[in-house]
Order: sequence, then structure tokens, then C-alpha cells
Amino acid sequence: MKTALYIGDHSKDAVFDRLGCRMTRWVQKGLLGIVTHVEAIHAEHDDGIVTIASASLRDGGVRSKDVTLTPGNWMIVDVPQWSLQQSQAWFALHAGERYDLRGALATMLPGAGVWNRWFCNEAVGAAIGLMQPGTFGPHHFAAIALTLGTDVTAAFFEDRA
Repeated sequence: MKTALYIGDHSKDAVFDRLGCRMTRWVQKGLLGIVTHVEAIHAEHDDGIVTIASASLRDGGVRSKDVTLTPGNWMIVDVPQWSLQQSQAWFALHAGERYDLRGALATMLPGAGVWNRWFCNEAVGAAIGLMQPGTFGPHHFAAIALTLGTDVTAAFFEDRA
């Protein structure tokens, strides 16, 4: 399964979103500290559009949607041992569940999340069977994906050019 890791600058986002992403980058460490959001790629369409799935504050929680990913804003990692079918089934089962802002903040600050809510890498991690996905942030998820998989960003966007 492929995952998309957001590394863009958030310059077109609303002020609240930009603030949250700056805080995320401020507390994350290492080269992957630039990753602020995680998506599972569930389908790649002939017209360049992809179906992605995650939990998003701006979208209200767990969802899937069709988008065009822009080069320079996303790192694409292919992790063959992660099951696309398992992820699709998980997102179908949890669609519409609310975003876990408290849980997302708890990856950086003291506290804990809400059991029936999800933030981005928590949802994607749960969908592929990672243990305790709510205990780490997007940069941790990126490190796990890159350890187990391969960065296919260049080939992914060349196929869409």
C-alpha cells in the first residue's frame, strides 16, 4: 500500500491550520519533522486523481476523498506488506467518526486522546494494524513507513505527468 506524507508549506491554509502545522513541526525532531499529515492511498485513477483516506480536522474526521496530489507537497512511500484491502475495510467501517484533536495534541503535550475519535496517522496506522498508532506523530509514522517501504515519490509523480 502507498501512503502520502504531507511536506508542503501550508501557505494557502487558514490561520488556525497554519498555526497547528507550525506547532507540529516545532515539536517534531529530525529530518522527517517536516511531515505534518498522513494519508493512505486507496486508488490511483487514470486521470491522475487518487483516492486518499485519513482523518482530517478540516474535513471533520475520518473520510476518503478524491484529490490531485501536487509534487513538492507530498512524499509517497510504498510499503508492500501493508494491506490495501485491510485499510479500505477499516476506513469504510470508521467513515464519519470525528477528529481527535485532543489525541493529536497528546502526541506533543501531556494528555490522551478520545477512544472513538481519530487523527491522521492514528487512523492510517490503525487501518494497517500498527500497535498504539495514537502514541506517535506524523514524523514517527513517516519513519516507520520509510523503514519498511520505499520512497517512490519521483516515479509516482512522473506517472502522472
